[in-house]
Amino acid sequence: MDATWLPFELHPEVPREGTASERLLPPGYLARARRSIDAMAREVGLAMEPKDRLINTRLALATAEFARERGVFETVHRALFKGHWEGTAELDRVADLRRIVAEHGLDPDELEEALAGGRYEPVIDRHRAEAASAGIDAIPSHVVGKRYLLVGAQPVSVFRRVLERIAEEDAEPQGEPSAAPDRWERSSSTSAAPSGTGSDRQGAESRPPGESC
Repeated sequence: MDATWLPFELHPEVPREGTASERLLPPGYLARARRSIDAMAREVGLAMEPKDRLINTRLALATAEFARERGVFETVHRALFKGHWEGTAELDRVADLRRIVAEHGLDPDELEEALAGGRYEPVIDRHRAEAASAGIDAIPSHVVGKRYLLVGAQPVSVFRRVLERIAEEDAEPQGEPSAAPDRWERSSSTSAAPSGTGSDRQGAESRPPGESC
């Protein structure tokens, strides 16, 4: 399965200078999210430092699009995540973004010029609007096979179940295409189940298979 990662600005209300996490997110939610993230990180051997500050992600998203245009999206995308979660970079600081792209063979001056000129602002806005029309309101989210929307961090078992269901459906006679994908939500027991479709997710059918935000 191929995955196409697309930008999604989760908190556009965060100012460019960032803000304290507790100003936008309830303390109870933060504690639950921290426990969930820690558990998943330990399970796969990742280092994920706690974050007390929400950043404005537009510069980071734009940097990833800059890398996509130059054929090195995957490596820069991974480096951005690594820098953020391991605490080696602040992704709302141009100096750190310059360093990351330079480490992957890109011109940091060209990046800074693109960021200053807002070259990727329309791209980020368009993808956010398209995601919202597909019912996406959380990250990560995956549209699988143009049929199923997996919302939130899902265990591998959920992806297996969805892929198995798609394989079963493909083996059956074709009926009328769905107007929008079934939405699968992560539950407190880390399982998932389809919650149906709705007109708020119309347009998702036009999004590529394996698409992620």
